[in-house]
Amino acid sequence: MLPDEPPELTGARVAYRYLPAREAARVGGDWFDAIPLPGNRVAITVGSVLRHGLTSAAIMGQLRAAVRVLAAQDLPPDRVLSGLDDLARRLGEPYTATFLYAVYDPLARSLRIADAGHLPPVLVTAAGATPLPVPPGAPIGVGAEGFEVFETRVEDGSRLVLGTDGLMGGQAPATGQALAERVAACADAADFLHALAPAAGAEDIALLLVELTGIPDGDVASWELVAEPRSVPWARGQIRRCLDGWGRSELADTMELLVSELVTNALVHGAGAIWLRLIRGSVLLCEVGDDGPELPYIRDAADTDESGRGLQLVSVLARSWGTYRTATGKVVWFEHPLD
Repeated sequence: MLPDEPPELTGARVAYRYLPAREAARVGGDWFDAIPLPGNRVAITVGSVLRHGLTSAAIMGQLRAAVRVLAAQDLPPDRVLSGLDDLARRLGEPYTATFLYAVYDPLARSLRIADAGHLPPVLVTAAGATPLPVPPGAPIGVGAEGFEVFETRVEDGSRLVLGTDGLMGGQAPATGQALAERVAACADAADFLHALAPAAGAEDIALLLVELTGIPDGDVASWELVAEPRSVPWARGQIRRCLDGWGRSELADTMELLVSELVTNALVHGAGAIWLRLIRGSVLLCEVGDDGPELPYIRDAADTDESGRGLQLVSVLARSWGTYRTATGKVVWFEHPLD
């Protein structure tokens, strides 16, 4: 029920370690995950069911699955916690769990975090290890009134450390400052994950380390478009010039075609300002945003229809595509492999 391998991300690297308690059953209620989100963002989660044994492991599995469903809706951290709390109280048998949900945006270099009674995270920079002052909320399952979101900017190369109470080994209070002191003591170790969590104890241990590398400015190109038909050929030209500058001119024909479809859709079905962004990472990510609230979908175009096939074309030629809402409208995106 736990993740097998960390996901491949643009702008961040994730490593984790899990140690069950040393009891014979070797099952527990700690869980963690790294969930890729649109726009090269990533959700980092860690939680702990306040029970032991098979029951806690089963509850943990349900909560982890629920978090992935909520994350797929691209909700703010506080609404993810509220949704999880509501679900936990609907599952029948009462139980509680602590949980922390963080979203890292490598373009904005920002962290947004909400906490439901969990051990606060620690941010490691050149200046040292510091516990982040995330407002504590009530644990999941008790029917909290609401949760607060803590937001901060982070420097490239910073590391975010998240874990569960088992890291303290019963020798120190489970506070953010106590975790920061442990992190600082292990910061120079060759194997940080094993130095911070050396062996199983009476409690489960879940430990996540996220290196916040950011996305270099040279790997991002963005343009504001006027809401006129002439923006379509203009956008094609900008994409070709950008790919030529990145030494990937062999991808220009396909990328021009896909960008034409998304920009045309934004002109016909969108509203307000239109923008275009291209990001070079492990894949090419292209985003087209506008102020229209309606999310597009693949239409079932008849043979005689003169339109309605744009997203069909995108779904065939792109590796993946999707949509997400913004504060002012929506974004339609696709990924194209660099290989």
